Amino acid sequence: MFLTLFVKFFGYFYRILHILYVQMGNCKTNGVYVFKLYKYEKVKSNSRTPLPRSGHRIVCDTKNLYSFGGYNPLITQSEDEVRDDDDELNINSYPLFQELWKYNFATKKWKCYSGRRTLPQELASNAVVRTGNYLMVYGGTGSPFGYRSSNQLYFCALNSDSGQMVEVNTTGQHPIPQYGQALVCHNNYLYTIGGTTGFTYSCDIHRLNIKERVWENVYICQGRADYEPDGRYRHEVAFDGKNIYILGGGTADNAFGFKKIPVFNIELKRWSKAIAKRDRRSVLSGYHHTGIPSPRRCHGAVQIETDNDIQVFINGGYDGDTVFDDLWRLELSTMQWTFIQKCVLPSPTYFHSAAVSPEGKMYVFGGIYGGDQIRRSSDIYSVWLCIPKLSEICWEALLHYNPQICNYSKERLINSGLPRGFLDRLV
Repeated sequence: MFLTLFVKFFGYFYRILHILYVQMGNCKTNGVYVFKLYKYEKVKSNSRTPLPRSGHRIVCDTKNLYSFGGYNPLITQSEDEVRDDDDELNINSYPLFQELWKYNFATKKWKCYSGRRTLPQELASNAVVRTGNYLMVYGGTGSPFGYRSSNQLYFCALNSDSGQMVEVNTTGQHPIPQYGQALVCHNNYLYTIGGTTGFTYSCDIHRLNIKERVWENVYICQGRADYEPDGRYRHEVAFDGKNIYILGGGTADNAFGFKKIPVFNIELKRWSKAIAKRDRRSVLSGYHHTGIPSPRRCHGAVQIETDNDIQVFINGGYDGDTVFDDLWRLELSTMQWTFIQKCVLPSPTYFHSAAVSPEGKMYVFGGIYGGDQIRRSSDIYSVWLCIPKLSEICWEALLHYNPQICNYSKERLINSGLPRGFLDRLV
């Protein structure tokens, strides 16, 4: 087994060397490439970047990161004028960003889609989900928060040039307008969980039949028993195909923890609570002495599938006093928490957004930095959450040693032996 993997890796590596030195030449390196697991790295940009923001949402596919909306009341007029020629649209949306951006991982370039006028005006704390080449945007709030919220769903084709968003006409039992919800898309149903009007909080479950475009109430919490979770917003969710796990979240006054995790079974339409297991190694070593993530809201969360389990990762967040920089892993089959001791955000951050690529690399964009002064970020950080295929490691090495590869012609890359699957990532 080891010999087979070694030969396979050597084959990929030899092909990279061939492309770099024999076919292309003149490559400039930035030191030796080293694959790093559980290590945040700042992602470079070779173009104009979005302005610093919070309250936005991102998704990822193999090629790109997509960022929708956001909020920053500290942007000056001069900064606002630089970001786009459409002054009227900027003025009308301020202090929100009526924008959909795309960042290409290979070329390291940002692009703002041109169809900004089709985007909704509720641009903060939306719920978003990607399915194939489509982005679904639901809910959200305008400014001031809570005085104008949404229960409208929008679709957007991410592979279009304009990024135009289409409002979806629906019928049935519509959820009330809210923001800070979470979404799960499964078997042609879109589930929305929780949220706030700005004054009240819920953990109700609604779902939309995407084909029929009909809403229905799945579970409306009435405070009937302890197993019904408290209302919340800016929580995150995990999903294993049958159960929705509610991770943290809170209200204006408090934040919820991660010891007793609310679980909703979509087949039985029933709530329960799962008791998570502590990371005793972190307790013994003196890190986060409870062995469980501290309560928080406005954090990031992603999940990946391994051969044996679904793993959920949470990072950053805020409990009303403390801003966090930590990373935790939850294994859904055992409900075991693990503190990733050496993997910390460069700065404690909340109201950021996190997403993971199909290959298992998490990206964190924007947010508010902890500290005495409110500072929003426009940085992207990435971290591998698993060891990917050898071809992915070789692709990263190729981009590291020859960052100008995106400037080569398609014919030259094909003739050099670059697989077409990776060639498609350069556009």
